[in-house]
Amino acid sequence: MGTERAELVVALQAALMRAAHAFGAEPAVAPLLPRALAGAAALDYALMLARNADSRETAAGSKALPTAAEAEARERAMHEGIERAVDDLLAAANAISSLRTPEARIYAADAAGLARAAIRSEGLETQERSFAVIALTNA
Repeated sequence: MGTERAELVVALQAALMRAAHAFGAEPAVAPLLPRALAGAAALDYALMLARNADSRETAAGSKALPTAAEAEARERAMHEGIERAVDDLLAAANAISSLRTPEARIYAADAAGLARAAIRSEGLETQERSFAVIALTNA
C-alpha cells in the first residue's frame, strides 16, 4: 500500500469515527452508528494487511515474499474495506447533512470531498455513489 492509499484509509477511518463521536447521539444518525464503527474497524484490517503485505515469516523465522495468490487476496481485502468505508461514509454523511446545522454542513462537505477522492482512486464509480456525492456537496 502506497503512502497516498494509506493516508486515504486513515482519513476514511477518521471521518467515520468523527461521525460516530460528533453526531452519533442524533436520532437521524444513531441507527447508522454500528455501520460506521464497523466500517472503521474494517479499515483497521486493511491497514494491518498493508503493513504485512511486503513479506511473511516462514516456519524457520526468515522472511519470504508473499505468493501471487496472497498478494491478490490482500489487495482484494483492502479494496473491499475501502469500498465498504466509502459506502458507510456516504450513508452517515447523508444522515448528518439532514441535521442542517453548520457543523453538519461542514461534515457533509468534507465527507463529499473525501468520498470523491476515494471513489476515484479505487475505481468505485457508480451512479448511486456519484449522486450521493453530489447531494452532499449541495447540502
